[in-house]
Amino acid sequence: MAISLKTHKILWARSGGKCAICKNDIVIDPADLNDDPSIVGDEAHIIARSKTFTRGDYDSLSPEERDHYSNLILLCKNHHKQIDDQPDTYTVEKLREIKAQHEAAVKEYWTDEDQRKQDDELIYASYVDEWAAKADLDNWIETCSLLSANTPTFPKAWYDNQKEFLIWIIARIWPNLHPSLEKAFLNYKVVLQDLLNIFDQHIDFDSEDEEFIRTEKFYKISEWDKERYDKLLKQYNQHVDLVNDLFFELTRAANYVCDKVRQTIFNGYRLKEGVLLIERHHIGFDLRTEWARVEYRGEERTEMPYPGLKEFKKVRYSTRDYALDPNDPEPSAFEEDDDV
Repeated sequence: MAISLKTHKILWARSGGKCAICKNDIVIDPADLNDDPSIVGDEAHIIARSKTFTRGDYDSLSPEERDHYSNLILLCKNHHKQIDDQPDTYTVEKLREIKAQHEAAVKEYWTDEDQRKQDDELIYASYVDEWAAKADLDNWIETCSLLSANTPTFPKAWYDNQKEFLIWIIARIWPNLHPSLEKAFLNYKVVLQDLLNIFDQHIDFDSEDEEFIRTEKFYKISEWDKERYDKLLKQYNQHVDLVNDLFFELTRAANYVCDKVRQTIFNGYRLKEGVLLIERHHIGFDLRTEWARVEYRGEERTEMPYPGLKEFKKVRYSTRDYALDPNDPEPSAFEEDDDV
């Protein structure tokens, strides 16, 4: 269980971005615009998150409750270290008192506009948390690993969550405070829709596997016909490549959403986890496994970087992100056949 983005936003806003003890800023702005801000504080746990620390009754809280706003206090790194080293001085009751007094002092300076902005950003944060859970960002590379096998496969739970997400995202009411973030979500939604539509064309409905949804090997024919077999095998390989490429594009779209969250809502979002990676199998003659970082770059970083499926089929191999086979940098054009 990790601290949710919504909890991050509530804690940082109510603390004014300052340490609850020394009142110093937790974020130091860079002197050079090309540098990133420096975060010099932590979201510290009041009742310790680990049994190795002695403050509070560890077993009294569930994993979810340990990372809840009520069990967190924003501190600079010096005071975070101090409260952990001095649990008899900084008891649970003492820390709750310090937090309450600090947040009350911060709130005295809030305007109505500050409150409205905070309310809007909490809406965004709740949407981001829901998206991250449905997309299973923490297990993204495992999902990619299954997909890049010889038979593209999705975990059924993940597949069902994506279908639900497409309906959920359409129904969202957006605050219109951060249009670039909203566009990034729309871009992700369009890629996901195309990925699922293509994948759905050749699902193996005869499979009795309850945990996974697999691609049907439609090139396997009951009566031998070499010409038809070769044609179907080629179309199968093209289908597999397109499914993989669309998932790689989805990875780029997901990383773009995370970028926009850091730019608009919380600059520390998923810094610890890093960007989403893809995993590719059977690369080269030694059939090695490779990991790659795929992102929109340079002029690609527009409001809607994904060009739509028709154009994507044409341009996907113009970027190194989609070189599935390094020995075949210009694969043949995708063919569609009504017989398949």
